[in-house]
Amino acid sequence: MLEVRLLGKFEVNHSKKPINVSSRPAQSLFAYLILNAGTAHRREKLAGMLWPDSLEETARDNLRHALWRIRKALPLKPKTDYLLADDLSIAFNATADYWLDAAELEKLNENASPDELMVVLAAYQGELLPGFYDEWVVLEREHLYSIFEHHMARLMSLLQDEKRWLDILDWGERWIKLGQKPEPAYRALMLAHAAKGDMSKVAATYERCMRSLKEFGMEPSEQTRSLYEKLKGGKETFETGPTPPPKERRKEFLRAYLPVPLTSFIGREKEIEEILRLVSKNRLVTLTGPGGVGKTRLAIQASNQLSGKFKDGMWWIDLAALMDDKLIPQVVTQVLGIRERVGQRLIDAVKNFLREKQALLILDNCEHLITACAQITEELLAQCVNLRILATSREALGIMGETMYQVPTLSLPKPQRLLLTDLLMEYEGIRLFVERASAVNADFALTDQNARAVLQICQQLDGIPLALELAAARTKLLTVEHISERLNDRFNLLTQGSRTALPRQQTLRATIDWSYDLLSEEARLLFRRLSIFAGGYTLEAAERICSEKPLTPRTVLDLLTRLVDRSLVIVERQGEYERYRLLEMLGEYAREKLDESGETEPLRQRHRDFFIALAEQAEPKLKCAEQVEWLDRLEVEFNNLRVAWDWAIETDTELALRLVSALLDFWLMRGNPGEGREWLAKLLPRTVQWGKNVRRAHVLNVAGQLAYAQRDFAVARLLFEEALPNARISREDKEIALVLLGLGRTAHRQHDNQEAHVFAIECLMIYQELRDPWGIALTIYLLASVTASQGHHAEADKLYMESLAKFQRLGDKFRAGYVFNGLGELARLLGNYERAGRYYEQDIEILKEQRSPVALVTPSVNLAWVLLQAGDYRKAQPSFEESLRLSNEFGNKNGILSSLAGFAGVLGMTGKPRQAARLFGAVESLLEAIGMAGRMDQSDQKEFDHYVAAVRAQLDEITLAKTWAEGRRMTLEQAIEFALKETRV
Repeated sequence: MLEVRLLGKFEVNHSKKPINVSSRPAQSLFAYLILNAGTAHRREKLAGMLWPDSLEETARDNLRHALWRIRKALPLKPKTDYLLADDLSIAFNATADYWLDAAELEKLNENASPDELMVVLAAYQGELLPGFYDEWVVLEREHLYSIFEHHMARLMSLLQDEKRWLDILDWGERWIKLGQKPEPAYRALMLAHAAKGDMSKVAATYERCMRSLKEFGMEPSEQTRSLYEKLKGGKETFETGPTPPPKERRKEFLRAYLPVPLTSFIGREKEIEEILRLVSKNRLVTLTGPGGVGKTRLAIQASNQLSGKFKDGMWWIDLAALMDDKLIPQVVTQVLGIRERVGQRLIDAVKNFLREKQALLILDNCEHLITACAQITEELLAQCVNLRILATSREALGIMGETMYQVPTLSLPKPQRLLLTDLLMEYEGIRLFVERASAVNADFALTDQNARAVLQICQQLDGIPLALELAAARTKLLTVEHISERLNDRFNLLTQGSRTALPRQQTLRATIDWSYDLLSEEARLLFRRLSIFAGGYTLEAAERICSEKPLTPRTVLDLLTRLVDRSLVIVERQGEYERYRLLEMLGEYAREKLDESGETEPLRQRHRDFFIALAEQAEPKLKCAEQVEWLDRLEVEFNNLRVAWDWAIETDTELALRLVSALLDFWLMRGNPGEGREWLAKLLPRTVQWGKNVRRAHVLNVAGQLAYAQRDFAVARLLFEEALPNARISREDKEIALVLLGLGRTAHRQHDNQEAHVFAIECLMIYQELRDPWGIALTIYLLASVTASQGHHAEADKLYMESLAKFQRLGDKFRAGYVFNGLGELARLLGNYERAGRYYEQDIEILKEQRSPVALVTPSVNLAWVLLQAGDYRKAQPSFEESLRLSNEFGNKNGILSSLAGFAGVLGMTGKPRQAARLFGAVESLLEAIGMAGRMDQSDQKEFDHYVAAVRAQLDEITLAKTWAEGRRMTLEQAIEFALKETRV
């Protein structure tokens, strides 16, 4: 027989004689093969694993040489070959005559007596392969030590039950000498010394425990401290009564046995609480979710908290490695310790065993044996009335009475929340990555400098625990910044997981391959096609875009349901509607498969056409009572609209024009005008070929309106002026009117009110001829603003009211809000601040309802000025602070400077004239820098001049000039910091 010892040494004997495997690489190869006896390993995998830093050809040569050394050392002509090798793979023959110390340790079951345990555990002479530092060795070493530690804890417990104090003194010291500082050993020794009446040794043992743990930067646990206090106080008694029967001791320990994870568990408190609640109320609970989301770890953690809740036992049944569903009953009987009887089905033996028991079975990894697991579960629950089952699977078992719990990904902060304390203390995904990275790289720490990169990694990986652990492992070689950059190639980057895990759990790609291979061909086809979407999609979109042959809209619904059941597609309910999406890493995988299929281009065309049609359907809805609903819909779909734009601008300029035209109002009302301008910058050069016609006029007009929305009035006017002759040549009245409206608005903003009035009158005449109520209402609003600036206040008020009535009849609340702001400005000019405040508040209320934060800037700063003018400085300061925040967030420089001027007014009226003068000087200089010297909005300029005069009255000329000059030298950032600091004091 071949005798192999790998625990604490590398030693191989045959017939009691030593065998010399002469080189370290050959020893490592031999150890790996025998530890995985019966498994064939591909040669390229072995070469890459054992010589990861060598070229492929060199690694293969090294493998051949190591294999030759092993064969040379092994006995000649054994009864059965020890090694099975061919051109592709190598394996250690599991049927050969051999003994392995590590295998004996793994064979130990939960029914072993203390004496049986001691025989096997005596062979554990130390850690696996000491002095070997291959990655696979480290992982296997931890795995075997966790098994040894578990059975040592069992042995201590059983010896205490039997009051075998001398054995405890022997085995407790053995355990401690192995160097892992096990607290259970110290506790057992304290009990043994106390039972023998030697309290001085109890105290000495506790002192040893504290010293040993201190070396690891740890303190004794509450359990250890509590035991010591009880023993020291004489509160622990040692009965001399009968020892509990061995069978009962085994059952008691079996109830508490669960797999021991090698790494700590992060967060999930809410999830565990919910699982405990569900198990308490339901007989079958299934944890579902995509591969790598942490179903098994969550089941372990929840089951640990259920220990003691089931008086007759709790059993963990791992089905991950099982490929034949007919063997499930055999696995269950082995775990339960049931003996097979002749003529009796195994499942009947299980039912008989569990029939009256109050017990919990945990079935882990059911997805690849789903039908058989469902059948067995249904049988057991029907016959065993007190039995409960907790299952984990990528899809539900699908039987009556099942309660599903979708395991969520780990929590992550939003991108803008980058405070280090937030990342460390609040979010599970961040904590998991940091802990795992620190474990493989002792120099790793989360800092202000790398926090953004860590956050990006966790978000790119959707908070999937397996993906985060694989990424953290790469911190041995790469900085987190480099890992984040390389995640575009995540399936090649995120490899080399635990070598003791099943192959499908070792890399990110293998995990997803496993789920993908379990699908039918039609389901794979839909899964690939769904990758065309960005940020989610509706059922209607999936049916319309993905239903090309051989799929139909009806089969799309059935297959989508199947993908949801398999945890490959996530359902997100928003109000009364459902949206579906792929996690980012699943989407990337599906896109690879789609590209391989050759379907990408026609699918992108269908996607483009669908979303252009959606935008065009929404355009008229944004001018009526349904505008909020359609603004929300466009916002939800905007990632898809971006994808449609990318394909449109690449393939068809006409389609690109249709899309930007349809989205103009969305950008103005809800979105980002800057993004629209970026799109137009790509489109404009391509319209030169059209010459002077209405299409080019329309592009120029849209670009002008977006520039106007960003208050880039000079550029806007140039665009409108170029658009006008194009529109006039085409004789397209509606386009001419739109351009004239843009020109009128821009001229008004540039204080060219006479020309603005001319443009507005011509525009109004065209809209009246076209009988366009929306265009008429908008032009009257422009005329009201121009008339107010010309000093005709009564006429302006009349025009504002007429415009307001028209917008309200149309159901266009957004632009009705604009009119309220105009009425507020007019009231403020006339000194009626109470009325102005009411108008601004109505505008703010409407814009909040419309969820249009960009537009909130103007009425917010205006309302703050009203509060200042009313002398309510306590409310004015936070109002200016809020308007400053909004203005800063959306890059509205006019809003920022108006807010800063308001802060100066507050300072001037609260006894800080020097600070006010300094801030007014900064505002004046910054206005000049953006070409707006002396050209603030009319009402704001009036307030500005009023409070400057108030400050002048409080300071002498020399002090005023000095502080004003100091302010003029301030940057925008310095001015903001100064304003906030001085007004908060």
